[in-house]
Amino acid sequence: MGRRRVEMKRIEDKSSRQVTFSKRRGGLMKKARELSVLCGVDVSVVVFSCRGKLYDFCSGTDRSVFFPALTCLRICSSLDWIYTRQKLLLLAIRTSVRALSLKT
Repeated sequence: MGRRRVEMKRIEDKSSRQVTFSKRRGGLMKKARELSVLCGVDVSVVVFSCRGKLYDFCSGTDRSVFFPALTCLRICSSLDWIYTRQKLLLLAIRTSVRALSLKT
């Protein structure tokens, strides 16, 4: 017996939605970790929950490059404005990429 196909639409039941978010977030972090180990690449994953809580995963030999950006995002993750959070995320990514390019 195989898995059934999941229709891609918002889950209306709050409890089911939270369980799905938690399981899929864990699966996403696991895949990021596997990709990092198997391919020897640096991986960074940032996820905001619907309540604005920040979850992150960062791999690589030099994690210190991403810490300032993630610290900034943690401080600002309580913001209610999605647009502002997206701008901060882009700024954090640009800062991290710039720091990485300066180290090489």
